[in-house]
Parts: sequence; C-alpha cells; structure tokens
Amino acid sequence: MPYVIRQARILIVTLVAAMSILSGSAYSPTHVDASHNAGTGDTMNSQKVASSSTPGTTPPQTVHRPWTAIRNWVYWLDTPDIKQISATNFELAVIDYSGDGSAARAFSAKQVEMLRTSGCQRRVVAYLSIGQAEAYRGYWQRNWHPGSPSWLGTPDPNWESNYWVNYWDPEWQNVIYRYLDAIIAAGFDGIYLDRIDAYEEAYATGHEDDMVRFVTNIAHYARAHSPLGEDFGIIVQNAEELAAHHPDYVQMVTGIGREEVYVQATNRPTSQPARANVEHNLDLFRQNSRGKLVLTVDYADQAKLVQDAYERARARGYIPYVAGVGLGALQINPGYEPVCHPLT
Repeated sequence: MPYVIRQARILIVTLVAAMSILSGSAYSPTHVDASHNAGTGDTMNSQKVASSSTPGTTPPQTVHRPWTAIRNWVYWLDTPDIKQISATNFELAVIDYSGDGSAARAFSAKQVEMLRTSGCQRRVVAYLSIGQAEAYRGYWQRNWHPGSPSWLGTPDPNWESNYWVNYWDPEWQNVIYRYLDAIIAAGFDGIYLDRIDAYEEAYATGHEDDMVRFVTNIAHYARAHSPLGEDFGIIVQNAEELAAHHPDYVQMVTGIGREEVYVQATNRPTSQPARANVEHNLDLFRQNSRGKLVLTVDYADQAKLVQDAYERARARGYIPYVAGVGLGALQINPGYEPVCHPLT
C-alpha cells in the first residue's frame, strides 16, 4: 500500500471536490440507488464541473477502451509521473487520486483526462483503500486516535500511518462515500479497492458478508453517480477466495488485482500448491466478472523471475505487471514492453 507524494497542480474542480471530502455532511451508505442525493451541494456541483453529461450516460466525445480489451497495465502509486505514463502504451493505469493522499494535492480532471486521451484510449483508475484508514488522506482529522472515532482500530504494524477500521460502521462508510464523490468528480474511469482482505483479521471475525455488502454498495453508488454509469470500473485487490462463496460479488465487479501470485516481495517464487489455489479462484473472476479482468502484480527484479511471472500469468489469460514492491517507478521490463492494441 505505498502512497504517492508528488504535488499535483490544482484546478477549480478539484478544489470543489476537496471541499466535499472535508465537509461534515453525512448520508446513509447502506442504502444506495440512482435517486440517492450524495453528500453536500458542493459535491454535486463538482460533479457537474467534471462532466456535463448526466449520471448513467457516457460523454459522446470520449471513446472508452472496453474493459475486456485491456491487455496490459501499470500500477504506480508512489510519486507517479502522469506525463511519463502518458508517453507509454499502457492501456490501463492504476494511480492514486492525489499526489500525496491529501485533498489539496488531488489530481485535476484535466490531468486525468490528459492521461486517458494521450494514447491507447487508456483507462485511468483511482486507488481507494476501504479496509483501512490512512493518516495521510484528506479525510484524516488530527485528533483521531485508536478508539476515537469508535470505528478506528489499531495501527497496521506493516504499514506506517495505516489503521484497521470497523468497515461495517456507517460512519466509516460515510468517509469513503465522500472520498468516492471526489474521485467521480475528477473523472476517473473506476476505482481499485484495497484492503478488502480486512475481513480476515481477528477483529473482523464474522464480518465477511459485511465486506461483500460494502463493496457491492460502493459499486451501485459509483455507477449511479458517475457519468459512465454501469461502465464505471470496480476492481478489487486480493481476497480472491471470496469468489468461492459469493458468485454475485464476482459478477458485480469489473475484475480483480492480485499481488504476489508468482513472486513474493522480493524475488521469492511462490510454491506450486499456493499458486494453484490462488489461480483456481482467479479463474472464477476471469470467467465471470464484468470485464473478465485478472491483473497480477509480482515483485521481482531478477530476469528469470520476471519472465516466469509474465509467462505464467499470460498462459492463463491474466494481465501481468512486475515491479518493485514500493510501486514507486514506471517499470517497463525488457521483452515485455506494453503494446497499444487498436480498437476495432
């Protein structure tokens, strides 16, 4: 879960979106439909600035690459360079919503659109952690500490400034929905949801269904409020085992991203039994998700391991990316350069 620290230029639309993130308005995230009026007037106004189209329609001037037509991707969260990505043939870019996590340095709608239209009809997706709170986000308040607010749990010892949350709590869900408002206003094509695997933590025992419900409600909300409508992408990261017991969940999402399928950080090949178990569940997303997307990200810098990760993933119809564990640079591996596939 690295986070970006590069300052982005701020335009009016992102300032308005930032106001909606930091506002105290609340609404019920557990009941979401197309008629739901989300958040404050500022949020709704920022959505109008981002697109003149009504929710549920695709702007006619924009050609969007179908999710099923994506063949390569880049995952760059820490100090991403939008211009550098724009000069590549990557067909999908997963980046952070903000240059450093704060609302003040959010990427503008103009920057997102530039990244989308600079080549390949690229899809641009925003990272969003829903199973942890991050102290570097615009929603964070300085007086917060574990237990206050009541949904805020203990720090994650593996990731500085990340805290486990009671993701089933409506107050935490309100935080996420306000954040999602700003992502939609900035014109992203979708969201990349992280820490879905929080349901596996001891504190969340018995709350698996709550996580599935939360993701489902997020998807309904985003598609009801984005100009892309049902084409708005929902990509979940990890927790692929949910596919075995929640087929509706798989059919609702656009696809899944899975870390360390073939190589763990760093340069440690996974075992054959571990790979087989993961691949079995990933295949359910490959067959049944809306976009048929299975994105793999492995952490290696040894040529043989890089080759192994790409070839194993591609043999199963997955879309691989191999980079450093910090996700802090644009990685183009020799022999596996991205190719821009024209739309027919």
